[in-house]
Amino acid sequence: MKIKLSLSALYGLLSINLLAATEELTILYTNDLHSHLEPHLESWISESRPVGGFANLATMVKQEKAKKENTIYLDAGDYFSGPYVSSLTKGEAVIESMNHLGLDAACIGNHEFDYGWENMITQMDKAKFPILNANIFIQETGEPVWNNPYIIIKKGELNIGVIGLHGKFAFYDTINFRMIKGVEARDENIYLEKHLAVLKDQVDMIVVVIHHGMPGRQSSIGKTDVMRRLNSDVELAKRFPEINVIVSGHAHTGTPDAVKVNDTLIVSTNAYTTELGKLEISFDKQSKKVISHNNQLLTIFDDEVEDDKRMSEVVEYWQKEVESIASEKISYTASNLTRAYGRESNMGNLFADAMEDYDDAIDFAVVNSGALRQDIKKGNVSFGDLISAFPFPNTLVSTKLTGSQIKEIFNHAAGLSNGILQVSKSFKYSFSPESHVINMWFNGKKIEENQLYNVASSSFVTDGGDGYLVFKEGLETKDTGINIYEVVKGYLANKKTFTAQIEGRIIEEI
Repeated sequence: MKIKLSLSALYGLLSINLLAATEELTILYTNDLHSHLEPHLESWISESRPVGGFANLATMVKQEKAKKENTIYLDAGDYFSGPYVSSLTKGEAVIESMNHLGLDAACIGNHEFDYGWENMITQMDKAKFPILNANIFIQETGEPVWNNPYIIIKKGELNIGVIGLHGKFAFYDTINFRMIKGVEARDENIYLEKHLAVLKDQVDMIVVVIHHGMPGRQSSIGKTDVMRRLNSDVELAKRFPEINVIVSGHAHTGTPDAVKVNDTLIVSTNAYTTELGKLEISFDKQSKKVISHNNQLLTIFDDEVEDDKRMSEVVEYWQKEVESIASEKISYTASNLTRAYGRESNMGNLFADAMEDYDDAIDFAVVNSGALRQDIKKGNVSFGDLISAFPFPNTLVSTKLTGSQIKEIFNHAAGLSNGILQVSKSFKYSFSPESHVINMWFNGKKIEENQLYNVASSSFVTDGGDGYLVFKEGLETKDTGINIYEVVKGYLANKKTFTAQIEGRIIEEI
C-alpha cells in the first residue's frame, strides 16, 4: 500500500527533523582576569562607577546558568598578576577564589608562570575546576607541564570537546624567561591537530580555549582594532575549519560582535573582570556547524549586581591575609598616576625616575609600558598600590649599551607591537608611531652611535622580554636583586608628597 504525503506535510516532516538536530548552547566566557578580585574603576568605562570583581562575576555566572540549563563557562587564561593579592600569595588567593566562580574549564596563560613554573603546578593542583593545556612541556622529561589537554562536556544532547592551548609566540614574547627555565611551549598548531583527530569521532562540537596573539594594551585609554589584535585567532580558524568556537585571551580586546571566520566564531573580553561574555548559539548536530548566534559583552557594574555571599567571604579572607603588608603607607601623590601604552605616562615617569635614581652609575632607565598594570588614585600611596601597579617579581638590572643598540631598542618600541618604552628624566626621544624612532637625547645631547650608556630596566626587559632582545647584548650587566616595586618604595620613602607629571619626554611625530 502506497502512502501519499502532501507537499506541506513533507515540509513539516523536514522541519521536525531539522529541529531535532538543532541544539541550543550558551557559552559564558572571560579572559585575563588578572587577579581583580574586587571591583575597581576603569576610566574607559566610567570615571565613577566601579566595575568587575569576583563576587559580582560569580553572581552573574550563577544567574546566567539558572536561565538556561545548556550553559557552560570558560576562561582563556591569565588569572594571576594584577592587584597585590596575587603577588603576595603567588597566585594562591586567585585559584582559591576561582574555585567559586562556576567555571567549567580554563586554559593556562603566560602570567600563570610569573612566580615560576613549579609554583604554577602547585597552585593549579588546588583548582576544583578543569584546567587545560596541550602544548607546554618539561624539557628534561618531555612530559606535559600540565597533563590535561582537553575535556568533553555534555550539555543536553551535545558532546562538547574543549581543547586548551597557549600560542607559542605569545608564550615567549611576554613571559619572564627566568620563570620558565626548564619548560618549553611547542607549536600550538601541531597539538591542536593531534587532539582534533582524537576528538572528532567523540564529540559534536569543538571549542578551543587559547591564550594567543598580540599582548594586551595595559592602558587607561581603551581598545581599538579588534581584527588586527585577534589576527592569530583568525589564522587558526582558517587553518582548522572544524573548530566551532574560539575563546581567546591575551589581547585584552573585546568582541561586541563575534568575529566570524567562515563557520568559526571568535570571542574575547576586554579583561580585568570588567565584562562577562555571553555567546548564544544554535548548533546543527548533523552538519556540526553553528547555524545562528548572538554575542554580548555584559559590563559588570558593581552597583547593579549583588555580591555572591560565599565569594565575598573568600575574597575578604585573602585580603585580610595580606593587609599588614599591603596597607603600609609610603607617600602621598598630589595627582592620579595613570598608565599609557602608546604615549608618555606620569606613572611611567615615576617608575623610570626611581630606577634611574637607585644608583649614580645609571645614566637613564626605561620601563616597558605593559609592566604597568593599575592606576593609583590621588591621595595616600600604599605598598599595595605599588605592587598592584607593577605586580611582577622583576628585579632592577643595569647594562651598558652603545648608542646604535639603544636606537635598535627604541625602534622596536616605536613599532608599538609591545608598547612604547617609558623613560626617566635624563632621556628624551621622538618617534613615528608604528614605525621608527626619530631622535634620542641624553641630558639634552643627542645619543652618539658609538658611545656606551649605562641603561637600567627590569630583569624581564633585559632578559629580552617584550621583544627587546638587544638588551641581552649589553656589557657589564648588573642585577641588583631588588624588586622594582621595592626600588620605587625606597625612592618615595623620604617624600611625604610628590607629583608625577607629563614632561614631554616622549614626542610623537606623524
